[in-house]
Amino acid sequence: MLRIAVMIACLLPLFGCGLFSSGGPTRVSVAELKPGVIVPQLRAGVKVRISVIASGQSVLEETIKEVSVEGDVVLPYVDAVPCAGMTIEEFRKELRKRYAEFYIDPQVSADYVYTSEGGTSPYGSVLVSGCVGQPGMVSIPATRDLTLYQAVQLAGGVGMWANKNAVRVTRQMADGTKQQVVIDMDEIGTNGASELNIQLMPGDVVDVPESNW
Repeated sequence: MLRIAVMIACLLPLFGCGLFSSGGPTRVSVAELKPGVIVPQLRAGVKVRISVIASGQSVLEETIKEVSVEGDVVLPYVDAVPCAGMTIEEFRKELRKRYAEFYIDPQVSADYVYTSEGGTSPYGSVLVSGCVGQPGMVSIPATRDLTLYQAVQLAGGVGMWANKNAVRVTRQMADGTKQQVVIDMDEIGTNGASELNIQLMPGDVVDVPESNW
């Protein structure tokens, strides 16, 4: 036993308290759950609708392009334009600057393509897991108002054996820490507890556990 204690004492400076810490999320109430920030950005898989006009003439007919895995969009004359991490406004400015090398005062139109037309949502997504019809990623719409109830419904609804009284929502903060809230979804529908139907943020994980009986 003494030898084991000495070994642990030697390891502590190397690993710190994290050696015995679960590193799990902090359980909070709905009121204490901190909001996230949705900043729509171009990323691999996001589709954009682009057109360019200069001197009253169409330089680039309206076209839909998808951001590549390399994080760029390939267009006539300007070739590959790196854009991953840009907002749509920053992307328009970059295209205007690049096309200005070939045309006088080019007018650039660029907008996100709705996810219903395919592609990845620039507004991010949430993961719905557990006892639902179709576990997986649910895209946040352009209105940015995806609620817990909507996300579960889009994931196929709760399963027959789901424990709707203990649905977990885990959210990662900007500093890397996590918060978790447990919500009784029955309260939302049965008693109209709309305050429990929280708005979800990019990266949130919704887990619908199975009932123990």
